[in-house]
Order: sequence, then C-alpha cells, then structure tokens
Amino acid sequence: MKKFEITAVLEEACRQTLLCHMFLKADPNCYSCFPIKTSEDLFLYMDEQDFRLDGYVVRRLKDIIEINSKTDLTNDILESEGVTAQVKRIDMDLSSWEGVLSYLSHNRLNAIFESEDRNSGNIDYVIGRIEKRDDRYLYVRAFDTNGSWEEKATRIAFSELVSISFGTRYVDIFSKYLPPCPVERDISILPKL
Repeated sequence: MKKFEITAVLEEACRQTLLCHMFLKADPNCYSCFPIKTSEDLFLYMDEQDFRLDGYVVRRLKDIIEINSKTDLTNDILESEGVTAQVKRIDMDLSSWEGVLSYLSHNRLNAIFESEDRNSGNIDYVIGRIEKRDDRYLYVRAFDTNGSWEEKATRIAFSELVSISFGTRYVDIFSKYLPPCPVERDISILPKL
C-alpha cells in the first residue's frame, strides 16, 4: 500500500473507532488495533487481542505494509462485548518521538521500547522508564524479570526506535510490584537539546 492509502484508512478508523488489521514489514503476524491518532510519521493505537484491549502503542507509519478496517462479525462482537466503548483517546503530541517521550515521562509511565538494529534488521526491546535523552539517543532504565532495576540505562538511537507500548497488562501489572524507580525525573520539563 502507498502511504496516502495507509493514511486514509487510519484517518477513517480514527474517526469511526474501527478495528483494523495491520501487517508490518519483516513480520509475518497480523495485528489488530483501534487507531486513535495519526501524524506525518507516527500513529497511536490501542492494541486488541482476543476481544480485549491491551494498552497503547505508538508506531512508525513507514513500517506498515498493509492495513484495512474490519467490517465483519468481529466488529459486532467487539461492540456487543463493550470493547469498542473502552477505546479511550489520549492527548499526545505525535509530531515526533519527543512528544511521546514527554507524555510518558510526565506521567512517569513504564513502557516497552522496541528498536531495530539498522545493520542486521533485528528487533530488540527493553522494558522500563525513560531516564534521559539527548539529540540522538533515548536512555531507558530497564527492569528485569526479578523486579530489579538495571544499574545502567539502555541507550536507544532515535533513528532505530520502532514502537513504544504502554498501559499494557504486562507492564502495568509488573510495575505494581517493582521497587521505586531509581530515576524519577520528568524529562518533559528539561530544555530541548
């Protein structure tokens, strides 16, 4: 699909709260989502899995190879089960990753940060909280499966950042049992570099 076709589907889905099926480059899986907001380069959606919403995702538009809105029994089921009514819009600046990071930092949210190695194309991820950023990199203080915060932040190049997920069941439930994050700074109030 061409970018203008993808944008048209996203804009219509945002207006009407429609479920979409999405295919991404280098990924054989089909993802179900409720698009909420789109910009020139990024879009925000609520993830849908097995008739349940599972948090928000911000993703690069350029990674979509195909997207279409569903107009079949699935939408009727989601409507009848009250899932569609649970789709909540949030006010987030999507003009760049900076707006997304400011939102997460200001609200002190843990998130899943996915990045793509530009040499190998492999996707890597880290789960944690934003510690700091500069003009080229984001630094995330990660936590492990034992509930311990890592000693050093993980560095992610903005050019390799693919998606950020937050408000997911995994992140929210795990976060309830973590000790306080060693970094509680709100980068949204720091001067831009």
